[in-house]
Amino acid sequence: MTCFGMFTFSCGDERPDLIGCWTHAYEEGQNLYKACDSQEFEVSWFRQVYDFKADGTVSYLVLHPADAHYMTDARWEFANNRTEIHIRDIQTNELIRKLRFSIIDKENMEFVELP
Repeated sequence: MTCFGMFTFSCGDERPDLIGCWTHAYEEGQNLYKACDSQEFEVSWFRQVYDFKADGTVSYLVLHPADAHYMTDARWEFANNRTEIHIRDIQTNELIRKLRFSIIDKENMEFVELP
């Protein structure tokens, strides 16, 4: 998977600090995500997780109404001058989520879901 542009390159090469697993740490801030291995998170009914890979794929947690939450795979790409991430269905290319993000440091990230 490659990002779009004049040259071919890995999405992860462009923003290596984004690559990895991120868990919603809502106790510390509404849109704050921490590296999955940075701490033990308190038990929660639902805690969003994104695992961005350098090959342009992402695994993310899907909220299920019967508490049967599950991870699913999709692909991701940068958008809007690399300030947003679009998550798309692998099969249909349908837009699933739009996220604005900002990197705080190597263990903290802010993700805001956009309409």
